[in-house]
Amino acid sequence: MITGNQNTMNPLLNKIKRGNANVPLRYVVAGPEGVGKSTLASKSPSPLFICAEDGLTGLDHIQRFAPADLTELNSMLDALIASAGEFKTIVIDTTDWLERLICASVCKRDGKSDIEDYGYGKGYVVMEGELVLLLQKLDLARQKAGLGIIMLSHVHIRTFNDPRGQSYERFEMKGHKRFTGILREWPDACLFATYEVFQTKEKGKSRETTIGGERVLHTQWSPAWDAKNRMNLPDVLPLDWDALQSAITENSVVTLTAKIKALYSTAKIADADKPKWDKWMSGVDSLSADKLKAGIENLTKKQ
Repeated sequence: MITGNQNTMNPLLNKIKRGNANVPLRYVVAGPEGVGKSTLASKSPSPLFICAEDGLTGLDHIQRFAPADLTELNSMLDALIASAGEFKTIVIDTTDWLERLICASVCKRDGKSDIEDYGYGKGYVVMEGELVLLLQKLDLARQKAGLGIIMLSHVHIRTFNDPRGQSYERFEMKGHKRFTGILREWPDACLFATYEVFQTKEKGKSRETTIGGERVLHTQWSPAWDAKNRMNLPDVLPLDWDALQSAITENSVVTLTAKIKALYSTAKIADADKPKWDKWMSGVDSLSADKLKAGIENLTKKQ
């Protein structure tokens, strides 16, 4: 049994926490060129775009910083962490540009003319190490300075050789697979931005017509793209910052818990079912979002 005195003797025990820390979220938004990734990120709170010198065409009102190398990028992040300035969000535009920046910087530092000069595969291990250090610094920016992080990524089409069956083509983040693999694992949400596509078939004709629709964000994995989220988001959202933030709030455990408690106070529950519901509600504060949503659906029918 752990006592208060033991906590005093071992300060590590005081670092044990429950639930998520109240820090801004980390996003990776991938999608084809021109779909609106940069416009989406520009609507985030007080963004600073870290990008190539010629980036952000058409977004001249946005403040940007174009580092000459990895050292300059790290120095800027150190400055942002040390000062509570005007910026609330760091936007990396794009991850494939960032990969090139890291590649050029480590090769110059180590006296290599090319990443392959390190030996087979070794150069990418060096780059992977620098990326991990950079992500750790971005996490520090979230924790110490309250900065949200958005990384934008171009995509290309690759053939995926499915070991279970037929191969197929899918959208993947541009970059070396080691580099992009780390970037997919790191964020709270990896989102895929694209145009919604409809297929119509004219009556009496075999030809189908493909029509491009609204710009959307996909939040779940598909054979056609990578996506994930830890915020219980709907599968598809409009490609709009306010819509994304509203969905995050509406699907948070805090919001869902408050909603189910309000529904329960007015629900018309049969006497025979009341003990079961009372027991279920006694542990409502520790339920997952999926279970809360199921409970809300059931209680809505009883209003």
